[in-house]
Amino acid sequence: MGAALNPHPRNFTCGETMNDISDGQLYWIIKNGSPGTGMMAFAGMPDNQIWQLIQYIRTLTR
Repeated sequence: MGAALNPHPRNFTCGETMNDISDGQLYWIIKNGSPGTGMMAFAGMPDNQIWQLIQYIRTLTR
């Protein structure tokens, strides 16, 4: 499904790309969405779950 989105979703497995994004920025994007992309906001997600998700995302580049 992601291939149909414009712009394409971020590749969470690309260390070069992901290392340039701080945890705080990832938090903000998850909580608020990313305007102009298919990334919707998850404003209702509890903060601790967002931080757990960020920890998981960080494992994808290893």
